Amino acid sequence: MIQMGNEALRSYQVGSIHAELRSLTVSDDREGVLEGTPHLHRRFRLMGIDKQMAATPHLYVHDLDKLRADAKARVEEWLPRERVHARLTSWWTPEDIAGFGQTVLSVMWFQAATQDPFAYLATIVRPLDWTALARFEPFDD
Repeated sequence: MIQMGNEALRSYQVGSIHAELRSLTVSDDREGVLEGTPHLHRRFRLMGIDKQMAATPHLYVHDLDKLRADAKARVEEWLPRERVHARLTSWWTPEDIAGFGQTVLSVMWFQAATQDPFAYLATIVRPLDWTALARFEPFDD
């Protein structure tokens, strides 16, 4: 896992909002898989993604519609091996929020080991609408 301190934050443009990368985790998506097919693997991953999205309402999964379509179409090609999860924050807050805090967005995607996750994150988030996807998190007292 890659964790960075405040002095080394990376900035990203998410639509019209400036956001900072707080954490980036790269994991082996097939860890623990002993046997199976690409189709079965996609179905299990989609079930896991659905659970994660229910528990984390500010989670954006890149190409989720494509993953769902591939699972229905029984695509027999393996997903890229690496699963990447990034957490971004911004000082932007919705107008109707009076408290102190920040907005948070988590992004997840699959990629090949040869891809740079920082550069790929920039291409994923640039067209997103932060104001529609991010969630406000108040600061604890």
